Amino acid sequence: IIICDVTENTDDACRTFNAIRHNEIGTNPFLCIIAVAWSPKQPLVNQVVDSGADVLVAAPVSPALILDRIDSLVNNRKPFVVTSEYIGPDRRFLDDRESEIELIDVPNSLREKALGRFDSSRHKDLVAATRTRINDQKIDRRAFQISYLADKIIQDFQNGTISNAGARIREIAKVTDDLKSRSFSAGAFELEELCVPLRSVIDSLISSRGKFSRKDMELLGQLSLAIRASVRPGQRGTSLAKDISQTVTNAAG
Repeated sequence: IIICDVTENTDDACRTFNAIRHNEIGTNPFLCIIAVAWSPKQPLVNQVVDSGADVLVAAPVSPALILDRIDSLVNNRKPFVVTSEYIGPDRRFLDDRESEIELIDVPNSLREKALGRFDSSRHKDLVAATRTRINDQKIDRRAFQISYLADKIIQDFQNGTISNAGARIREIAKVTDDLKSRSFSAGAFELEELCVPLRSVIDSLISSRGKFSRKDMELLGQLSLAIRASVRPGQRGTSLAKDISQTVTNAAG
């Protein structure tokens, strides 16, 4: 369990929580996290919630209050949800997140230790299996995000209003790089292959400095559709990857 005062160094603490949840720090992204803050204002509350922490308590706190929160994490920990940017406890009662998002009961080493039944080997296997499940969900969310951003960029191009295109292109580049890495980790090599020509098109858009070509727009649309299809069973993702990769190679030549 992590118990951390976030009053002074909120940004650093929340970045650390977020990195833990995204498996960038440590070996267990499902550690229980209790954040403590003196007179927490709404921006701080939002930042802690978005970081994936389990609990935020207002200081000063008594030992009894901390023990109560620990007991809640042992016996009533919230399941996790995965979105494009968030991994952490389900808090959809706080906002308008879509109701169809799958809930995931994550390994809880705190509970296992509190009940005296912690098994290191079994816990390691559970963490690995749950990380794989979460990575699969992140792949799906990233594919949807790419499709959404591509549609917006193409729409701006068609309407002749590209003032927001720069930010969207930078975002789709970041999402594509993340999707490529996650696809490789998951062994989804056809999907990883699709990210290569997509990144080539994105680089072409970046270097064009706003003078987008119709060819790049068409390839962007085709590639984003192929990526979305490839994460859905029964779709032609594999053949689309090969066909469109060849199209981009020929176009570049």
